[in-house]
Amino acid sequence: MKRTVKFFIVLLLLCEGYAFAQGTRVTGKVTGPDNQGLPGVNVQVSGTTTGTSTDASGNFSLNAAGTTSLVFSNIGYVSQTVPVNGRSVVNVQMAEDQKTLNEVVVVGYGTQRKTDVTGALTAISTKEFAQQPVTRLDQVLQGRAAGVQVTQTNGAPGGDARIRIRGANSVLGNNDPLYVVDGYVGANFNFVNPNDIETLQILKDAASTSIYGSRGANGVVIITTKKGARGLKVNYEGQFSISENIKRYDVLPAGEFAEIVNARATATGSNLPFTSDQIAQFKQNGGTDWQSLVFRQGSGQQHQITLSGGSEKTTFLISGNYLNQNGIVNNSGFKRYILRTNINTQINDKLSLRLNLWGTRSQNHNTLDGGAIVQALAWAPTTPAYGSDGQPTFTDPIGSVYRNPLDYLYDQSVDQNRTGLNINGGLNYKLPIKGLSLDLQYAVNYLNAQNLNLNGKRLSNNVPTASRYSAEQVTLQNTNSLNYDLKVGDHSINAVAVLETQQFTDQNFTASASGLRFPQLGYDNIGGNTAATVSSGYQKWTLLSLLGRINYGFKDKYLVTAAVRRDGSSKFGSANRYSVFPSLALGWRLSEEEFIKNLNVFSNLKLRGSWGMTGSQAINPYATLSTYGTTSVAFNNSAATAGVILGNPGNPDLKWETTKQVDVGLEMEFLNGRLRIEADYFKKNTTDLLLNVAIPSYAGGGTQARNVGEVENTGFEFSIGGTPIDKAGFRWETNLNLSTLQNKVISLGGLPRLGQGTGVGGGMSSTNEFMLMPGEPLGSYWGLKYLGTFKPNEADLAAQFGRVPGDPRYQDLNGDNAITTDDFQIIGRAFPKATGGWNNTFTYKGLTLNVFFNGVFGVDKLNYTRAAALSGSGDARQFILSEIRDYYRPGNETSDIPAFTRTYQPFTQSSRFLENGSFVRLKNVSLSYTVPTGFIQNKANLRVFFSATNLLTITKYKGPDPESARVGSNTDTAIGIDYGSYPNSKTYTLGVNLGF
Repeated sequence: MKRTVKFFIVLLLLCEGYAFAQGTRVTGKVTGPDNQGLPGVNVQVSGTTTGTSTDASGNFSLNAAGTTSLVFSNIGYVSQTVPVNGRSVVNVQMAEDQKTLNEVVVVGYGTQRKTDVTGALTAISTKEFAQQPVTRLDQVLQGRAAGVQVTQTNGAPGGDARIRIRGANSVLGNNDPLYVVDGYVGANFNFVNPNDIETLQILKDAASTSIYGSRGANGVVIITTKKGARGLKVNYEGQFSISENIKRYDVLPAGEFAEIVNARATATGSNLPFTSDQIAQFKQNGGTDWQSLVFRQGSGQQHQITLSGGSEKTTFLISGNYLNQNGIVNNSGFKRYILRTNINTQINDKLSLRLNLWGTRSQNHNTLDGGAIVQALAWAPTTPAYGSDGQPTFTDPIGSVYRNPLDYLYDQSVDQNRTGLNINGGLNYKLPIKGLSLDLQYAVNYLNAQNLNLNGKRLSNNVPTASRYSAEQVTLQNTNSLNYDLKVGDHSINAVAVLETQQFTDQNFTASASGLRFPQLGYDNIGGNTAATVSSGYQKWTLLSLLGRINYGFKDKYLVTAAVRRDGSSKFGSANRYSVFPSLALGWRLSEEEFIKNLNVFSNLKLRGSWGMTGSQAINPYATLSTYGTTSVAFNNSAATAGVILGNPGNPDLKWETTKQVDVGLEMEFLNGRLRIEADYFKKNTTDLLLNVAIPSYAGGGTQARNVGEVENTGFEFSIGGTPIDKAGFRWETNLNLSTLQNKVISLGGLPRLGQGTGVGGGMSSTNEFMLMPGEPLGSYWGLKYLGTFKPNEADLAAQFGRVPGDPRYQDLNGDNAITTDDFQIIGRAFPKATGGWNNTFTYKGLTLNVFFNGVFGVDKLNYTRAAALSGSGDARQFILSEIRDYYRPGNETSDIPAFTRTYQPFTQSSRFLENGSFVRLKNVSLSYTVPTGFIQNKANLRVFFSATNLLTITKYKGPDPESARVGSNTDTAIGIDYGSYPNSKTYTLGVNLGF
C-alpha cells in the first residue's frame, strides 16, 4: 500500500513540476499543400524525446538548441527533418503521403499497419465529423461506414438508437455491437463524448472480431481517447442550437372536421353532432391546433473545455463536457455531464504507465414515445384545449376517449438518470527479450441507474401512481497480454497472447405505489399510499478467456492472420461452459508484385479473404435453471394458503449461439492515393439459435429456452473515397459508401413459424405484428393484405362478407368469406435492403464547407399513428387527417379510402398502413471559418461555424419522420412500428472553437 501511495505522489509531482528542455524558444507554423494550417502535427527535437504538437491553426512552440533539427510527422503526410540553424521561427509546408503505408490502426488487443490488415476493418477519421455538431457516438457512425446501419429510433434528445453491423444474428440476445474504449470491453456508447475520440475503428468480419470470441458476433467498435502532449494547451468549444419539426401531419381544420363528422353521422343514421351555426363559427374562428400545443421550438447548448500538457515523460489531458437539450415536444429534455482524465507517463525506456478516469451523469426527462403525440392526432380540433376553470379539458365529446394531450405532457414524469464511473489503468513493460512486451490492465466500471415514473391525478382517474427502480451494476476486468514483434529479412511476425477475466454484478430494487396521498411530491415520497408492491433482484456472471493471434507477413505482400479464443461463461452449465472461436485470414498485396507495378495503374491493390467463428451469450445468467412462482389456493373451503408453483423450466443443455462468417474483400488505390475503392462480400450464419419454445400445458406450461434455429445474413459493401480536386488552394475530399443486406431465417428447429409482438398497438393489433418464418427475414410484418374498397360492380362479392360497396376489402386467403387471423400473411419487411452515406468536405483558405447525406432503402414501416388518425374507429373515434377528404362516396367510387357506412370495419394491422420507409436525408450542412491568427496577435486560434442537421428529407413516407419508430433497439424481431414515435428534428447550430 505504501508503495502505491508513493507512486501516485511521484506521478502527481511529475504532472505538476515538469521541466522544459534547455534551449532557444522556437515557434512556427505547419501548413499543408493548400497552405492551410495543419493541426495535430507531431514536432520533435531530433534524437530526443522533447516534442509537442501543432494547435488547431498549425502553430507550435518548443525549446530547441540552435544546432539541432526538428522532425515533423503526421499520418497522411511525408515526414520532414528540418535543421533549426539558429532560427527562432521555423515554418514548414508538408506534402501528402499518398500511400500512407505506415498508417497504424487499432485492432483487437493491439495495433497493425493498415496495409497489413487482412480482415474487414473500417477506420473513421475524426476529420470526417470534425465539422459537424455531433453529441453522441451513433451520430458519428451513421452513414460513414459500409455495413454499419444506424437508426435514430427515438428522435428525442438522448433518445435510443439502433446500431447494427452486418445485420442481426440473434432472436433472444442483443444484436448491438461490442464497444471497446481504451481497452475496456463492453463500454456504453451513450457515455462516449465524440470530442474525446482520437481514433475509431469498426471490426466487421469474423477474422477481426473472433479475438473477442463470445462477444464479437455483432461486430466490434474500438475507440481510443485523446492523450495529452508536451506543452500546455487550453481549448474551449461552445455550441448553441434551435430545433423544429421536420414535418407535421396535415389535419382537417375545425370547420371541415365538423362537416366530415356530420357527413358520417348522416350516412350511418346518427344524430348530427354539430349545427350549421357551430360549423360556421369554427370556419370563422378556427379550432384547436393540438400539434402546436404538443410541439415547440427546441433548443440546446453544449460546452467543452479541454486542458492538456505535460513534460517529456508525463502527459495529461482533462476534458469536461456539458450538454443541455430541450426537445421539440414540450416538457422533454436531456442533460449530460462528462469528465475525463487521461494520464500517461514513461518511467524509463522500458516501463510506461497509464491511468484513464471518466465519470458521467445523464438525465432524460419525458423523452419516451407515445402519449401526447398520439393524442394530438386523436382529440378533435373542435374541442377547446382548456375549460372555463383554466384547466385542460378533461374529456373529448367527439374524438379520443383518452386524456387531453396536455395531461400527457404535464401530468406525468418519466425520468431516467444514469451515473457512471470508469477507472482504467495499466502498465506496459518491455521484457529483456527483443520485441517482447508485457501489458497489464485493470478496469472497474460502475453504473447507477434510476427509473422514476409518476402519473398524476388526471391521467390516473384520481388514483395517482408512482414507481422507482434503482440498480447498481459493477463490472471488473483484468487483461494480461504478451506482445511480440519480430522482423527478420523479408519476414515479419506480430503475436499476442492474452488472459482476460470479467465479472458483472447487478443488484436492483423496485417499489410501486398507487393512491398517493401527496401526489404533489411525486415519486420522491411514495410511502403514503393505498396499495404498494416491492421487488428486488440480483444477478451475476463471470467470463474467463484465453486468446492468441499471430500475424505473419512475407515481403509485405503475403499476409496471414490466425487467431483463436476460448471463452468460459458462468451462464451455461458445466457441460457447455467453454467454447472455442477460431479464425483465419489471408491477404495478398498484388501492388507489390512486379507484374502489377509494371501496369503503373495502382498505388495499392490488396486481395483478402477470411473465415472465422464468433459467439453469443444470448441468455440471462440463470436461464439454465428452472424458476418458481407463488400462488394462493383454498383447500376445503378454508382461507387461501400461499404456495409455490413451477415456473418456466430451465434447460441445462443450453449452449452458445455460434456465428460462422466468410468474407472476401478487395482494396484499390489509384492516382497515388487520390482515389480509393474498397469492396467486400460477406456471408454469416448463426446456428444453435436460442429461442423461447412454448411448453404444453400438460407438461407444466410456460416457455423454455432452447438451441433450435439458424439465421443467415449476406451482403455486399462498397466504399469509394478520394480527393477529386486539390489545386489553387481549393480542396474537395469525398467518401461514399453503400451496403446491401439480405437477412433470412433458415430454421426454427422444426417450428413452421413463431409470432413476435410489441405491445405498442394498444388494441390496434389483432395478433402479433411480426412473424418468424423460415425463408423470411427477421422483422417480417404479419397482417392482412389490403385490396382497396369494394367497388360498385362488386356488390355481390361484398355481400358475401357482410359488406357493401365502399367498405374496406382484404384478401381472403382461405376462401371462407370471412376475414380472420387465418388470412394473415407476410406483408412487409422492417429490415432495409440497403444503406449508404456520402460525406463531402470543401476547403478554401480559411473556409470549410461540409455536406453529408445518408440514406436507407428497401424498408417498410407500419404507420399506426396514421392508422389511428384515419381509421375512425376504436379509441380515436373520428377521422382527423386531411386524407379523408377523398373518401368513397357517390361520384368518387374509385377511391380506396373507405366510405361512411354502417358495415364499415377497418383492420389497422394491414398493408393499408404499411408504407415505404426508404429515405435520403441531407444529414448535415456545415460552414466554418478559421480566423487568421494575426487578428488575435498569434496568441490563440479561433474557428466559428454554423450547421444545419436534417435539413432535407426525400421520402414517400407519410409520417413526419421515416427514421423514428416506437420499438427501441433491444429487439430485431419486432421493429419499425411508428405509433406516436418521437420524431427527429431539424437543428440549426452556431458554435465557436477557441484554443490557446
